Formats: sequence, C-alpha cells, structure tokens
Amino acid sequence: MEQHVADHDDLSVGEMRTVRVGSMPVLLVRLDDGYHALPGRCTHRPRALGKGTLHDGRLMCPRHQAAFDVRSGDALEPPALDGLPVFPVEVRDGGVYVTVPDGAADRRLMPTGGRDPADDRVFVVIGAGAAGAVAVETLRRAGYGGRVVMISRESRPPYDRPNCSEDYLTGKVAAEDLPLRDEAFYDEHGIERRHGAVARLDVPTRTILFEDGEELPADAVLVASGGAPNRLPVPGGDLPGVFTLRSWEDSDRIAAASRGTDTAVVVGSSFVGLEVAASLTELGIATTVVAPEEVPLARALGPEVGARIRRLHEDHGVGFRLGRGVAGLRGDDRVDAVLLDDGEELPAHFVVLGIGVRPATAFVHGVELEPDGSLAVDEQLRVAGGAFGVWAAGDIATYPEPYTGRRLRIEHWRIAQQQGKAAALSMAGRGEPFRGVPFFWTQHYRLSIGYVGVARAWDEVVVAGDVAKDDFLAYYLERGAVHAAAGTREQQLGAFAELMRVGRTPDAGLVRTTPGIDLRELLAEA
Repeated sequence: MEQHVADHDDLSVGEMRTVRVGSMPVLLVRLDDGYHALPGRCTHRPRALGKGTLHDGRLMCPRHQAAFDVRSGDALEPPALDGLPVFPVEVRDGGVYVTVPDGAADRRLMPTGGRDPADDRVFVVIGAGAAGAVAVETLRRAGYGGRVVMISRESRPPYDRPNCSEDYLTGKVAAEDLPLRDEAFYDEHGIERRHGAVARLDVPTRTILFEDGEELPADAVLVASGGAPNRLPVPGGDLPGVFTLRSWEDSDRIAAASRGTDTAVVVGSSFVGLEVAASLTELGIATTVVAPEEVPLARALGPEVGARIRRLHEDHGVGFRLGRGVAGLRGDDRVDAVLLDDGEELPAHFVVLGIGVRPATAFVHGVELEPDGSLAVDEQLRVAGGAFGVWAAGDIATYPEPYTGRRLRIEHWRIAQQQGKAAALSMAGRGEPFRGVPFFWTQHYRLSIGYVGVARAWDEVVVAGDVAKDDFLAYYLERGAVHAAAGTREQQLGAFAELMRVGRTPDAGLVRTTPGIDLRELLAEA
C-alpha cells in the first residue's frame, strides 16, 4: 500500500514523525540524505520510537534504550535483538509517499548464519543469561561457522530475566512470552544448547569439566555465568520458604508461595528487593521491607529520589523497617517470622532476599580472580589480555570502564547484553575496545526510572524538575565531573546517553547553573 504521509518540507533534517500507512504505525525520518521510513515500534517491547532519541542516523528507544540504524533498520544496541524492516519512500510532486507491502512485518531477524561443517572449531559460552544469549547470536551474525555450545544450568532457552521480578511475577506477562527466542531458532542456526553444570574450567587449556565427568575442550570460551544470590548468614537462614530471585524458576516458586498467604518480608532494599515488594503488593500480600539503610536506594540514586520511592511504596501499603538488620528467621518446618536486631518480630508466610549477588566463578581455575570473585578483563573483555582465548562478560567481569577511567563490575542486564555482543565479536576476530554506555531501568508500580552512566562515589546531586511529581532528571557529580543521570524524563536520558557515547557529556558548571537545560539541543550541536 502506497500512501501520501507528508509534504516534502514538513520535516527538517534530523526530525521524525509517526504516521500511519494502513493499520501500521510508521516512523518517517528525514536525514541529510533524504527521507526514511520504518515501523514505529521497538522490537524489544512495543514502545513508540517516535518519542525516542535521533542522532546521526541512530535511533534510540525512549524506554529501554535499544538502538537502531534508521537507514538499514539494523539493531545496534540491546535489548533489541531483531531489526526493523525499511519501507520504500518516494518524493514526488512535493509530497512524501511511503509504501508498506501487504502483510509486512514490524520486525526482521538480523542476518544470522549457521553451522559450517568445514569449520572444526569449538566456541563455548558458559551461561545462558543476558550476556550468553546475545553472544551466541552475535557469533553467528559475525560469520563464525564452527560449533557454538551454550551451557546452562537451566533447561529453558534464554529468557527476559528483568520480567521475573516485575510483570511475570504478577501474572501480567505469560510464561510463553518470557523466552527471547524459541527452540527452533537455536536449531536453525546451529547453536547447541547444553543443559548441565560446569564443575571446572581450566583457563590455560580451555578445558571444561562437567559435573557428570565429561570433558569438553574448546578453542575459545566466554564465561558468562552471572551472579549467585547472597544468602542470609543467620539462624534459620536456610529454612523452607526463604527465597532468592534470580531465575524463572525462582519467580515461579515465589508466585506459588504467595497463593493463599497474606504476609511476606523482603530483606534488602535493593532494586530487585523493591521491585519484588511492589509485585507482591500488587498480588494483595502485606509486605514489609527490612534493610540497614535509612533511605532505600539512597546510595545509588540519592536521598531525595530514594525517599520518593519509599513514599510510593508506602502509598501502596508496603511497610518499612529501615536501619534494621535481621537477627534470625524462625519457624518449625517452614519460616513463619523474621526476628530483627532490635527484638521486633515480623510475621511472614515467606521471605524474599534481595541482598545482592556475588560472581558465580568458583568453577574457574588457572587464573587469579579479583578480590570480589570476578574476572579481570581487558578492553575487549579478554581474560589475561587474551593470552588464553578466554573472555568474560556480564556480572562476573571487571572491565576498564571508558567513561570514568576506572575498572568496574556492573550488575545490570543491558550492559551484560552489550558485553556479550562485544565479547563475541572479539572471539570472532572482529573485536574493538568496549565502549558501551551503562544503562538500566527499575520499575515500581507505574513509575519507571532510568539510569545512564556510572557514579559509584558521587559527592553531589543536581536535580531538574520535581521528584515528588515523578517528573525529574538528576545528575550525579563526582569530583566536579558529571558521571551519570537518572530520572523519569526518557528523552533527556536518551540524549544524555548519546552525549556520553560521543564524548560530549555536559559539564558540572552547566548542570549546576542550568539544570533544566534541554539535552536534546546539546545533542543536536554534537
């Protein structure tokens, strides 16, 4: 179907507009080489791309910062795995016409190769989380034709883990919608999925030993084993009814425990802990959060934003015991109470722990681990500078973070995906220094807060907007430099991410004197 969607001069270079061609929302974009058209919704989740960030032909989704090439439709940044089709555009008689073929899809699989029997190499990915899932696809897209073996403790294919503490836990997302790909995808592209536990990886020889005694030698290995949830080292900490949330199965266990019960305690005011508290409250369970912090998430987001998140939870019925520790858990055959360090006892039909994770690297041998148990990697995510043909990505990788100049380990889903892609390209001989801009989001009821950058030791927070009204952007400064931004203004966050990527992050003096400056204007000048 061809349709007139605009006059030639309706859009300036660098502008975009959402139009409809038949029943499909189409994003019309004008760049310096003319008009381009592609579907108007992100392939990760159906968010309107017309509200996103456009810079130099690169289009970023406003919600989760997936990025696409406007000219080709290619997916550039996760969490989008699929690209967008591009539609023919013709300018004639002063009008802009877009043709959407009958039955056109609103997404397309990126060109993905398969197994080449002549290639006898074996590349192994240990882990099927965010980093591992993206890595195996990227290897095939990069033209690698040898064996790809993805090892996972879980029998399920890779899935959308952030939803496990959010919409899947509350029942808003069905089980069939969690997998990132169906089983057929891995079969079609020659990606072997191995269900099992690795007992040992000998890094110098790249030999993998499974718990059943089988050995698998590899030509290249990516360690993407993720984190293991911390447990409570207190009496009763191992009672039945005490859960962590790291997996689909964990979410199912918590959902099952919530049926027919009415009280729960969440230990820890981490992002996951508070997301679980929100989900349990939506399920009608009286939930109390216990944490040693005086203000939840204050270390990450600052006291003003942390206090707003606490009020939001309290408005929905969540109770807090802050500045408190857990002395023990009580129960005969199952937990039924949480004993606090001040003597208070909280009834609980079940308990969820949200007290962080540690790198799951106990099986890694032959290379020195960092003090926190992570693996040190270089700028291409290679362990020991590439000496052994082993890479690491995600929660377990301490890498040279280019925007702060420090070595960091970041425990967030999207950067694990970014690192999985970068490591796979390096494994395939197409590596470049990793320069992914860190981003994560956290969802509490209908409030979504995004965070761009890294400010672990910020000493100043500058806020634009009104935190109390959930309309704000906060800048995090460290030693006079702006290292991160967080808030609800998605377009401003997108512009901040692009400014960081191109090395034009606003300076501290500007955000102090003009915190409400429109970052999109700065980006247009970059």
